[in-house]
Amino acid sequence: MSLTEKHLLVVDDNTINIELILDLLDEYGFENVHGINDPREVIAHCQQHLPDLLLLDIRMPHLDGYAVIEELRKHFAEQMPPIIVLTAQIDDTTRQRALAMGVRDFITKPFKQDEVLQRIRNTLDVEHRYQMRDKQADHLELIIAKRTQELDRQSRTDPITQLPNRRGLDQALQAASLQASGTGLLFIALDRLDDIVRLHGYRIADKLLYFISQQLRQKLDADCLLGLWGGSEMLVITPTANQDKLLQLADRILECFEHDQALDDLLLPVSARIGISGEEGYFDTERLVHMAALALPPQETRFVQCYTPALEEKQRHQLHLQQAIRGATQRGEMSLAFQPKISLTDHKILGAEALLRWQHPEFGLISPGEFIPLAEASGDILLIGDWVIDEAMRHINEWRALELLNNDFHIAINVAARQLTRKDFAQQLLARLAEQQIPERFLALEVTESGLMSDMNHARQQLSQLADMNIAVAIDDFGTGHSSLAYIKTLPFSTLKIDRAFVMDLETSAIDRQLAHTITQLAHSVGCDVVAEGIENSAQAAYLSSIGCEAAQGYFYARPLPAEAFVTWCTEWKPLSSTLHLETVNGP
Repeated sequence: MSLTEKHLLVVDDNTINIELILDLLDEYGFENVHGINDPREVIAHCQQHLPDLLLLDIRMPHLDGYAVIEELRKHFAEQMPPIIVLTAQIDDTTRQRALAMGVRDFITKPFKQDEVLQRIRNTLDVEHRYQMRDKQADHLELIIAKRTQELDRQSRTDPITQLPNRRGLDQALQAASLQASGTGLLFIALDRLDDIVRLHGYRIADKLLYFISQQLRQKLDADCLLGLWGGSEMLVITPTANQDKLLQLADRILECFEHDQALDDLLLPVSARIGISGEEGYFDTERLVHMAALALPPQETRFVQCYTPALEEKQRHQLHLQQAIRGATQRGEMSLAFQPKISLTDHKILGAEALLRWQHPEFGLISPGEFIPLAEASGDILLIGDWVIDEAMRHINEWRALELLNNDFHIAINVAARQLTRKDFAQQLLARLAEQQIPERFLALEVTESGLMSDMNHARQQLSQLADMNIAVAIDDFGTGHSSLAYIKTLPFSTLKIDRAFVMDLETSAIDRQLAHTITQLAHSVGCDVVAEGIENSAQAAYLSSIGCEAAQGYFYARPLPAEAFVTWCTEWKPLSSTLHLETVNGP
């Protein structure tokens, strides 16, 4: 809008002055000019048409210019139009009072046309600049507000899936907590995404994550919120804490993973596990998520699990054990127990398996099945394994000095997968035997199938070095892990151990008898002998002897014994009768 299009209002009780200014402005092209000679009409006029500039006389009847300014400020505040005062008095008092009330300029009477016009133009120009600045400021403020809103949205949104991220989920959880009307959480862990990244790259993995998120959204009700908690972890917030409903929802979600994910030309295998938690009223958001994460089932167990205090207590106990296991050997809490191995031919003692025992001062006797996996996961098994080797060698030296060991006797120690991954394991073991001056035949190793399969090539290298030095190697728990005829063909082992799972039901199960027989024949076919574990009665021992199994160990002979008790047992051992009853085993 040009200056001549601006709306000007002249207020003066002298109509001649009004006419003079209106004529002047009209002569110079101002098209929107009005005059009022009664100051009481100013407010009503401004309410209908707010002028861009007000030319205001100071001395008027009814209301003087100062009173008009006060009324304008009262009605329009910051929207009050700029004012030029028309006055014949230009004394300092008048000037200071008017300026203090926000007047922009003064025009003195009698009017000088050029001065009037210039002052009007100057004021309009300045006011126009102010208006442009304010508009620009408002526009910039709007842009900043929109940008801030967008940045806030982005800060709460995962860029790949466009789902709420952890920050967005936290805000939603806080809002749900304040409502205190019941909230349930499904903590979803997507498995095998790392494999897809390695095989196909991040681009495919990102597309897959988006694809899965779209599928999951279709499975959820409108009042459920799906978000991305971590790289491969999702969270569903539901407005119910009812466990049955949460389990039903989890089942619907798992339907998305019943088949491989069809993405482009690929079929990508992804599985999911879900941990569930819920609270009926107000809850601590971090705690509720933690409960759902605690309920997440371990891999390869189940798919869905609900949080319970007992579950958390179990996991806390495992954490305490994992912390306590560090340094347990130095504190003297661990010891070795020895279970004798007996020849099924002449019932002589062939050796013993050294079994690790942990007696904790607070938790008591802890099962190896409980603490060994924890030690393997944390890496503490390496130090514990070294301690076991040292202890076994110490006992070998003591028993040799007591002349308890003949040339056929050996102590077998269990070796974990983490130990076999050490490149110098075999070298260090042989060096320690040499340092202790212990012939290699007195020490044997037992490794599990799962331990071998974790790094077959490296295990083969380490075991070959030991076998070359006449250290016997036994495959423990054969048939219960990832059994493979390939490793039986290539690995340098001398003994297969039949797991107790195939022994315990020999008397009643024809299948177990056949499996035990097959394992024995398989071992003999590759030049190995066989040791059976878990013998509990003479009938089991008799059947195993009849199929050619060379040795056995189990409670039928002796429980795992502390070192001193084992020595006593060895001195008191008398070979059993070689005539054993077979009827209950062989059956009709």
